[in-house]
Amino acid sequence: MIHHIALFQWKPGVTPAREAELGRRLTALKTLIPGILSASFGRQNSPEGLGKGLDVGLAVVFVDASARDAYLPHPAHQAVVDQLKPLLADVVVLDYEF
Repeated sequence: MIHHIALFQWKPGVTPAREAELGRRLTALKTLIPGILSASFGRQNSPEGLGKGLDVGLAVVFVDASARDAYLPHPAHQAVVDQLKPLLADVVVLDYEF
């Protein structure tokens, strides 16, 4: 399995409603793209103080690397990415196999 983690920092002005909408769209991809076992989205709430300004995170679990590789260019994923890009000050992505 592949765990795909994306961490986002918003540009100023992104509203909680817009953030929630994007979170719903991102997690709904599990119903649209084969090979996704789970998807979750949430706001940074760690008490450790190590968030480095990142606001929210997306965690997606894929059955394997080929499912992840098919997800990245998938039109449904790209449609959400197109909405995200103008709102992002920064993004970090980490994938690992487990």
